[in-house]
Amino acid sequence: MNARVPSRGWWATPALLVLAALAAGCNGDNGQPAPEEPGAHLSPVRVAAVELVRDEQSLRLPGMLRAKRRAQPAFLQPGYLAERLVARGDQVAAGQALAILANPALAPTLDAARARVRELDERLVQLEADYERAVKLHQRGLVPTDELDRALAARNATRAAREQAVAGAAEAREQVAEATLRAPFDAVVGDLLAEPGDFVAAGQPVLVLSGTGALEIEISLPEGLSGRLSTGLPVEVRSLASGQVLPGVIREFGVARAGRLAPAIVELAEPAIAAAGWQPGLSVQVTVAQGPVEALAVPLAAVVDPGTGRTRVYKVVDGRAQQTQVEVGRPLGNRVEVRGALAAGDQVVVAGHHHLLDGDRLRVLP
Repeated sequence: MNARVPSRGWWATPALLVLAALAAGCNGDNGQPAPEEPGAHLSPVRVAAVELVRDEQSLRLPGMLRAKRRAQPAFLQPGYLAERLVARGDQVAAGQALAILANPALAPTLDAARARVRELDERLVQLEADYERAVKLHQRGLVPTDELDRALAARNATRAAREQAVAGAAEAREQVAEATLRAPFDAVVGDLLAEPGDFVAAGQPVLVLSGTGALEIEISLPEGLSGRLSTGLPVEVRSLASGQVLPGVIREFGVARAGRLAPAIVELAEPAIAAAGWQPGLSVQVTVAQGPVEALAVPLAAVVDPGTGRTRVYKVVDGRAQQTQVEVGRPLGNRVEVRGALAAGDQVVVAGHHHLLDGDRLRVLP
């Protein structure tokens, strides 16, 4: 029985097909992107232009009303607070007694100084008489010139000592008088810093006084702002309690130091304060105009914030969506200030961007 020899054609055909497919794949991958198909998906979006806007920029800073004249009176000598004559909220007049200090050394010092003056007065009377007698005897030739000179010198030295003793007695008297603390001006007692029986050192504040009349506000200026402002600049001061607004002016600027911003003092007119009924301690908001500034702005709808802290917009470039990170600033009407790789006239997506990816092709709707 003769065996049939299979023909080679049955397996050659599939092999040739595989080789042809591989060759076609190699010829098609030439390193260039495949051409876009006519039916490729286009994401429908609406766009708006980036605008360059000019706006009057202002800064709102918190503050609190305080008296223009303020003081924290203190005793010049140490001692114990024997008596306090006022309470919080009391109205006091200039020169009114506020507190009394007990210092056992003050009265004896004054007594000793006065006794020293009396002693020198008596001695001076004797020396004046001795000098007058020496002058008469010298004129008669009974006393030499040296003795006359000694009598004159003793009298003059005692006179100088008496003047010094009088000055010491005046100082001791002033110290005793300073044991009674008095108001330096018309004021309201704002706070009490020591209680009767407390030991207070020399110069230690005993209470806080707020003068009646003119009020002012101290505000803290952000870094670099004080150099762009000037004294006399008008500001608006708004009461946070009532919303009432009064005009004010910046009277003076301070200098920033470690741990503190540069301070500025805002002054209010007394008639306006009296009419408004504002009092020290009122919380206010001071609006400082910084002048016109230019900024790029986009509609608020163009800004995408996925909650990652990387705010972005989609800019239209050659018909595609280009994801652009931006920093959002202050609102400008129905738009918002942005800072980033944008320019006036750029088109940004304002609708249809919630499912966009960077590089997606776009179809701009009218």
